[in-house]
Amino acid sequence: MNEILHKLKLRWKLLALVLPLVIVPIFVVAGVIGFIANHQAYLGITHSSMDDLEHMASFTLDLLGSHDQQFNDYRGGKPGDLTSELSSNSFTALKKRIKAKKVGASGYIYCMSRTGTLTIHPDSEGMTIIDARDSSGKFFIREMCEKKNGWIRYPWKNPGDNSPRMKIVRYTYFPQWDWIVAVGSYEDEFYHEANKIKEHILLSMLLLIFVVGTLAVLLVFRASTLITSPITHMIEVIRRVKRGNLEEKMAVQGEDELAEMAGSFNRMTDIIRHTMEMEASLAQQGKMASLGVLSSGVAHEINNPLGVILGYAAYLEGKMSPEDPNYTYIHEIKRESKRCKKIVQDLLSYARTPRPSREALDLNALLHQIVDFAANHTDMRGVVITTVFAPDLPAVMLDGDQLRQVAINLILNAGGAMPEGGTLEVKTGIEDPHHVHILFQDNGCGIPPENIEKIFEPFYTTKDRGTGLGLAITRQIIEQHQGEIRIESVTGMGTTVKVVLPVNCEEL
Repeated sequence: MNEILHKLKLRWKLLALVLPLVIVPIFVVAGVIGFIANHQAYLGITHSSMDDLEHMASFTLDLLGSHDQQFNDYRGGKPGDLTSELSSNSFTALKKRIKAKKVGASGYIYCMSRTGTLTIHPDSEGMTIIDARDSSGKFFIREMCEKKNGWIRYPWKNPGDNSPRMKIVRYTYFPQWDWIVAVGSYEDEFYHEANKIKEHILLSMLLLIFVVGTLAVLLVFRASTLITSPITHMIEVIRRVKRGNLEEKMAVQGEDELAEMAGSFNRMTDIIRHTMEMEASLAQQGKMASLGVLSSGVAHEINNPLGVILGYAAYLEGKMSPEDPNYTYIHEIKRESKRCKKIVQDLLSYARTPRPSREALDLNALLHQIVDFAANHTDMRGVVITTVFAPDLPAVMLDGDQLRQVAINLILNAGGAMPEGGTLEVKTGIEDPHHVHILFQDNGCGIPPENIEKIFEPFYTTKDRGTGLGLAITRQIIEQHQGEIRIESVTGMGTTVKVVLPVNCEEL
């Protein structure tokens, strides 16, 4: 039983445990009440039926006594012949009256002499039944004739009956004529109404159990739904958190234990997420520290040979004619040497980004210079740059050189996303009373959703010749200015980069 319960869902466990607690007491109480009511009904009907038999026997004795008294008065008190008295017309009427009395459905009144001869009987009058036996073989007529007064029960089987039926008879003695007066009926006819009451009690009990059981099932299902629905939601959230989505939260409803558990779980996921962010930040800082050590250690050693290579390549390039077959190789050596030098410089810039030297600058004027410079870059061919600058923009405390690096990186990235040409719009505006923003909106190829979170990681790039450090340096500079960078992109439609900067860092 325990194994079966352990395999059931929670709502079925509740149903299996609660339903018996509801049904069994009702069944017991209804059974006890039904037994008592049925017993009392049987006792009442038995007493009532026996009183009826007693009454019918007394009624018959009174009739016989009245008839005998009338004949005694007629004879003037002289003893007369009983046979002539019994054959009189008045006695015939008396017998008819007695035979007409019914006891129950099939019971009747009969009289017999002390020798067992039936003197009054509905259909066997004149027969001697002193040796009659009941279904058990007992000489019940002899017992009645010997005792003359009392009660007797015996099983009796009539022709056509499948089994004997118990009969009860009240018999009494009429001394004037030496008769036994008997009034009998079958017990099952007495208890017909009691059996009906018993059936009604049984049906009522079954109906009550059915109704209460149905209500109990519905209430248990309702209660289980109230309990299991939050648990099911919690399980789904736990599964999603297990897959790594620590942003999932459990719904906290009410003030019960489940709500407390949901709140505790949410706090736990917040702590785990914060811990993981700290671990990632520490790992990144460790990586950057290692990168800084590596860059500072090897930059000088790499830059010196690169300078020599670049110098000789420039010298040879100047000595050769562009039509020379080797000119292309020398030009490629020069270009790749410059690229290597830029990579080393980017590494040093990322690992040793200097603290910004802030001063109050006109952001619109600075961006205007940057846009004019970037528009002539070879990566911006076919790209039209438009500007929409807010006229009431306040002066912003920032490092002009570092912001120039940020803006050029973002403009060139936008140009790289539009190799066939397009439009780039640069906007400025007031974010709130303490912040301004710069928007870079292009209609290029866009960024796939799965790459949005990766583009700021060092060395992540989708370009064939990119270092993957441009956006990493850009975010680092913005964060040092206590600002924020946000990117929204739709694949095939374009990308919007929003840079939010504080007007005065000292106010934060």
